[in-house]
Amino acid sequence: MSTRIAINSRRLRHPSSSSRIRWAGGRSRGVGVDAPIPPGGAPVIGLPPEYAQIFQMAFQAQAQAQAQLLAQAHASTPVPAPAVPTIDRNYERIKKMGATEFEGTLDPEIAERWWKKVEDVMNLVNCTPENRLKYIVSLFVGNALIWWRSVKRGYEPREITWAEFQKEFDDKYRPKMYRDKKRMEFLNLVQGDDQTVAEYELRFAALAKYALEAITTQKDRCYHFEQGLRPEIKRGLAIRITNFKTLIESAVRMEEAVMEDKKKGEEKRK
Repeated sequence: MSTRIAINSRRLRHPSSSSRIRWAGGRSRGVGVDAPIPPGGAPVIGLPPEYAQIFQMAFQAQAQAQAQLLAQAHASTPVPAPAVPTIDRNYERIKKMGATEFEGTLDPEIAERWWKKVEDVMNLVNCTPENRLKYIVSLFVGNALIWWRSVKRGYEPREITWAEFQKEFDDKYRPKMYRDKKRMEFLNLVQGDDQTVAEYELRFAALAKYALEAITTQKDRCYHFEQGLRPEIKRGLAIRITNFKTLIESAVRMEEAVMEDKKKGEEKRK
């Protein structure tokens, strides 16, 4: 059986210039000069035994080197770790913090209270608008869930934004008639006779969102708040205050002074 030689980089020199090697195909070349081994390792006829041994050792070394390279390449290829699904614990967390399920309602006041509670929870979680939307709709059940699926289909193939969702929710559960009523309530808001400044301020803040166009600046906000104060408190504010926090503090101090004067007057009458 003839031996196939596959060394492309080695050249062969024989000490005798007259010796010749016959390659397969009938052509012969002298080995006394540099004779490149044909690519692919053509079978050699008439190769001296000492050269056959050299070629055999070279073949074995080349095969071992290739095997090592393949093994190293296989070992160095990183094997990706299996994907582990991320569990969002906030779905459980918001319920533990007081966010309740919402099944829809015809009473805007109920929807308003639910929204306010959920909004407070979302502020504590401190999440993005996108996640806020996911968390809130996860609380929908019954008619509210049916409504939400219908709204979502109306925006496909794109996703509904947080701002769009807020408008859709308002139009459904806090309609324009309700919002207009709250706006007028804010514009006509006054401090009750048995209401403290702190209680009046809470009501003022709750209704302010329905009339944002009326309080675009600190000055406007202060003006509307001051106009609603009881006359005896408002008279004690000597100058027009344009910082809302300062106005609240001044009104509270004036309220305390008015109550103290009233208490002294009652004691004198005794």
